This record gives sequence, structure tokens and C-alpha cells, in this order.
Amino acid sequence: LFLAILFVIGWAASARIYAEDRGITVKGKKGAAAAPISNAKYYALIIGNNNYKNLPKLKTAVADASEVEKILKEHYSFETKLLLDATRKEILSSINDFRKKLGQNDNFLIYYAGHGEFEKISGKAYWLPVDAQKDDPVDWIMADDITSSIKRIASRHILVVSDSCYSGTLTRAAATDLTTKGSREEFVKKMMERPSRTLMASGGNEPVADEGSGGHSVFAAAILDALEDADKNVFTAEEMFHSRVKVVVAGKSEQVPEYNDIRNSGHEGGDFVFQHSKPVKETAQEASVQPPDLGVQPEPIAPAQAPKDIDFSLEGLEKKSMEREKQLSIKSEKTRLAALTQKMQTAFNKVIEFEKKKISPDDKAEAWKYFKDTFNEDNPYSQEDDAMRQKAKERMDYWLAMAKRPKGASGKGIEGMIFVKGGCFEMGDTFGDGESYEKPSHAVCVADFYMGEAEVTQAEWQDIMGNNPSYFKDCDTCPVENIAWNDVQEFINKLNQKTGKKYRLPTEAEWEYAARSGGKKEKWAGTSAESEIGEYAWYGDNSEKKTHPVKQKKPNGLGFYDMSGNVWEWVSDWYNDRYYESSPKNNPIGPSTGSEHALRGGSWLDNPKRLRLTGRSWHYPVYRDNRFGFRLASSAR
Repeated sequence: LFLAILFVIGWAASARIYAEDRGITVKGKKGAAAAPISNAKYYALIIGNNNYKNLPKLKTAVADASEVEKILKEHYSFETKLLLDATRKEILSSINDFRKKLGQNDNFLIYYAGHGEFEKISGKAYWLPVDAQKDDPVDWIMADDITSSIKRIASRHILVVSDSCYSGTLTRAAATDLTTKGSREEFVKKMMERPSRTLMASGGNEPVADEGSGGHSVFAAAILDALEDADKNVFTAEEMFHSRVKVVVAGKSEQVPEYNDIRNSGHEGGDFVFQHSKPVKETAQEASVQPPDLGVQPEPIAPAQAPKDIDFSLEGLEKKSMEREKQLSIKSEKTRLAALTQKMQTAFNKVIEFEKKKISPDDKAEAWKYFKDTFNEDNPYSQEDDAMRQKAKERMDYWLAMAKRPKGASGKGIEGMIFVKGGCFEMGDTFGDGESYEKPSHAVCVADFYMGEAEVTQAEWQDIMGNNPSYFKDCDTCPVENIAWNDVQEFINKLNQKTGKKYRLPTEAEWEYAARSGGKKEKWAGTSAESEIGEYAWYGDNSEKKTHPVKQKKPNGLGFYDMSGNVWEWVSDWYNDRYYESSPKNNPIGPSTGSEHALRGGSWLDNPKRLRLTGRSWHYPVYRDNRFGFRLASSAR
């Protein structure tokens, strides 16, 4: 279990000792003055591998990488590239792409989360891409490869962050003390002037944990807290490590993290310096530490000129006074309406929480009606109030419909099944940006069928099974999750016994045909524009790390909700990543046997790439996860 962890950079560590001092080392001249701080740009390549094809899957690597990217972009203005479930080629090619664009004054951070391996015979450390084979290093990435890549990058500062088993195996030498007893300002200036190549590793020659708290590893959680709650505007990676990371990780787990320079890579005693893009509150002592003066001269200030020809006429003053009173009146009205809209937002959030409680649909509908009636004054300076009133009407109508819906246990079945007229379409990657297991695209025809307009909810599961296994509880209309494929089969059997109907899971082909609004060439459910994803899906950028009630976002062209995002959806097929090569044209149902079942659609945690309608995932039929749910289907005949 421990080996299945965020393995971020054992390689870079290995490179410290074993890389030969050959190849092209691109670096600034010793003693050269550092570039002005305003010219320094920050870049990051962030890698998180969970869904290994041939090794045990990890749980937190993708979440860790995604959250690190978000904080670096929002708090530190990094230009980032996020790789999830990346292959050897994708990782090395991405590093090479950054090499081509990075300048001598730039800063480059590499973050890796995934499996790591230490090969005892050769004494080498490796990263394991998602397609790596056990005991077969042909597709592994050796630490020497990372060091060789780093030596060819012109950036002044490079930081490698590694959260993995044995990530510090090759950094057993005493760590360089980068601190100074002088002023922080002088210290930071020196660290910025001198080139640096450093490694922050989650542990030494030891396993490290895949899970810690809050859905993150212990090491990743410490880094995220340190970056998010920084108490200085400018600080070095070494300062962050010793003050915020090492003590937390070592205190909460068996692993002891390490921070060292990467040997034979161009390190000259500097350190990676973080600069907060949003100034934080500092103590008086800290506020005195400003970004170092590296030679930038301020622009001369022109002397103030005396005003000329000032109009002192009473007529002019009267006009100005009247205009001022008018503007003050408008400003006052805007302020009043803005305050009212803020109260409206607070009330809206209260109703959202209220509807998650286990109370009758009628009461929930009444709560939304009361909200609409209370906040009926229009704010002409904003559209937020209109959007909330429209959403309130939609939720009120939904709960009124739910109040009239017969329960599944009553024998009436599950309502909200949409008839899908069968047809032919091109299944698989038709945009050319998919993974190998989404290819080749191939012609498929499906017969008429029915499918649920929404994912099965916690209330519907409770109605049939008498329990609620969901991780995100107390939300009757949120999708049921934390369920295995086998659990779904038990639910369907009981539902069919009580209703006399023949519900089932959709096939992969049926699911993709319906998700594509009847086989159209759409990238996400309802749209092919990445800028519009948030209108149709709950995903990593807008979900607040949880599921949401179904049918809150826009439906696709056939009326199906949440087919991108909210939860991954189990389908009936056994999974085989090469099945598309031999799939029959008419009504394919997947391989006849297998060890894992397919999932489609992406979840509340994922990025846009994982939400694509041709994307596929898979897991064992007994595996439960708070990202996994389902929707029902039935044959038309």
C-alpha cells in the first residue's frame, strides 16, 4: 500500500549522485548580477499519476497535483502545465518543451506524484509512468534522465518536488545549510543571484504514505498549507521546507523529508525564491524585508506643474455641485442594492443547505418560493440577482416535481428516463487529443434504448437499499457515490424485483452515444468549447471538492444532465484498453471477460481533459470511491 504513493521526484534525487558531468550545462556566468525581480518569470510542470495500468492504483496523487497547480497559478502567478496519468513520453517531452521556452532569468518547478522505485542492483532511482510494467524498467524514467534534462535548461533556479517512496534515497549526504545569520533581505538577494538546482523529497530510503488528511498525502498537505498560508511575501524553498514542511511531515508520519541540492546539475549555492502575487499580512519585522534591490532604478518623477486658468465662476461651481450630488445619489443607490444582493446571496446559500436536509420535497419547494418572494427587487446594476431568482425557480419546480414522483419501492419504477432513438456514430477519439485506449475511432450503431436523465441520487438509493453509503451525505439529490460495480448490480436486482421492470447499466457505446447528444462530435456533454464547461459540469475548478445536487447545470442536446463531471459513472462493459481495435459495429457490449469494469464521464475532482466524453477509466468491480456513481438504462424492446 505504501508503495502506491505520490512519487514526485526520486529521479531528480538520483541524478544528484549518479549523473555524469557531461552534456550541455546551460547556466549564468559566476558572479553575474541577477536580473531585476520584475523580469523573473515562474513556470511549473506538475505531474500526478493515479490510474496505473499494470501497478496498484493510487488515491491522492491526482488530487495533490491538481491542488498544487491551482495554488501556484492563483497565489504565485506561475504559468503551469498539468499532466495527469502521464506516460514516459509525455513527461520527458513536456520537460523538453519547457527547456525550449525558459530564459536565463526564469524559475522552473517540477512536481511529481506517483509510484517510485529503487533498483538495488544498479543503485538507481526511478519514476514509474502510468504505463510502466512491474520488474521491467524499459518504460521507467531514471533519475539520470531528469538530471540530464535539468542540465540543459537555462533557468537560473530549478526546484524539483518529490512525494514518493524512496524519493530521497540518493540524497543521503548532509544537507547544505542555505540560511544566513545576516539580514533576510541580504539572504534572499544572494539566493536569487546564484543559480540553484534543488530537490525537496517526501522521504529518504523509506516508503511514504499515499494518504494523510483531507484527501492529500501528508507531504502534499504540508506543502499546500505552507503555500496557501504563507506569512511572508518573499521566501525561499529552503525556508518553507524547514519552517513548515519538515516538522509537520516528520511529526505526523514515519517518513522524514529531505531538502538538498541536485549534484552535477549546475547548482551554485542559490535557492528557489517564491514571490506571493497577493501581498500577505506581515509582522512589522517581516514587512521591513522587501524584495532585494537588484539594480533597478526608479523612473524620475517630473516636477508638479501649477494649474492654469482655473474657472472660479459660480455657474461652473453650481453645475459641478449638482453633478456631484447626482453621482453621490447614484453611488448611494448602488451601495444599497449591492448590500441587498449580498444579503440575497447569503440567503441563497442558506436555502441550498436547507434543501440538503432530510425533509419533504414540498418543504424544500416552499423554501425556494419564500426566497423568490422575499428578494423580488431588481438590481439594474447587476445580473447576479436575476441569476439567483432563475436558479431558485428551477429548484422550486424540481422539488414540486419530486413531490409528485412515486418512490421506486412503490413499484412505479424510476422516473426521468429519456427515450434515445438509436443510430450510428463515430465512437472514440475524433479530436486527435485522446489516449491510446480511446483509439482507434470506429463506426458503431446502437439500437433504441432508455437512459436516466440524471445520475441515481442518494434518496433513490436509500429508497431501494435502506442505507446510504455516500461519502458526501445529507444531500438527498446529490448522486449516490462510494459504491462498487457489484453494489450497483445488487441495487438493480432489488429495483427490478420491486418494479417488475428491467433496468440495467448502459453499455459504453450507449453511454457515449447519449452523452454526445445522439452521436454528435462533441468534446464535453453539451459543448466543445472548454470555456463553457462550467455551464454543464461540476469539476475540479468549480465543485469546491464535493458532489452537487443533480440537474443544476445545463443538460446536453438530448436532455441528459451531469454526463461530464459530478461523478464517474459505472457502465456494464468489462474494460480492455485495446477493445476498440476489434469492437463489432452493431450494439457492442464490451469484452466477454475481464478483471475491471469501465467508468465514463469524469468527476467533481477532475480537470477538463478527464471530463472528455471519449475518456475512459476502469476499476475492480469491488472497488468503492467517492467519485464513482451511476445512471440507469433499459432496452426499448
